[in-house]
Amino acid sequence: MKIGPEEIKVVPRGPEPGGAGGAYRAFGETLRGLRTTMARMFEKPVTIQYPEEKTPVYPRFRGRHKLHKFEDTGLEKCVGCSLCAAACPAQCIRVVAAENDPEDRVSAGERYAAVYEINLSRCIFCGYCELACPFDAITMGHDYEMADYNRSDLIFTKEMLLADPIERAPLRREGE
Repeated sequence: MKIGPEEIKVVPRGPEPGGAGGAYRAFGETLRGLRTTMARMFEKPVTIQYPEEKTPVYPRFRGRHKLHKFEDTGLEKCVGCSLCAAACPAQCIRVVAAENDPEDRVSAGERYAAVYEINLSRCIFCGYCELACPFDAITMGHDYEMADYNRSDLIFTKEMLLADPIERAPLRREGE
């Protein structure tokens, strides 16, 4: 098979690396970086007094998990389907479902989550549990102050997830 001149395509190429042109480009990029450094050198430092003054988080920040209830009936939205546990790559969610009693309903479905636990020491805060839930029963809020001294305290039970997050008290007292 013969290739004719009309089938040959010319590929435009950038400048050759090295040489005088390469050194000139590298020197220009170095000056550009130094300009940024010099512009920041004379700014005053910004100090945030952390416990009293908190930095706002990004809109898509994924923090503490929260289970929800219906506002009008007070029934739990979670029906114990375990889709959140199946979607979790860290396998930190444990759901044990039970049948709903018609006299004392817990959720709107036929079943409810009798046990719902999230081990936050294993959680990677990916948000897959939130995406997998068809009933919007679990969401991730903006609370990021969840540090603790014991690993057993990082296992959030159903009651803890249904409750509002606790307000963290500042560590320093007034005037210190």
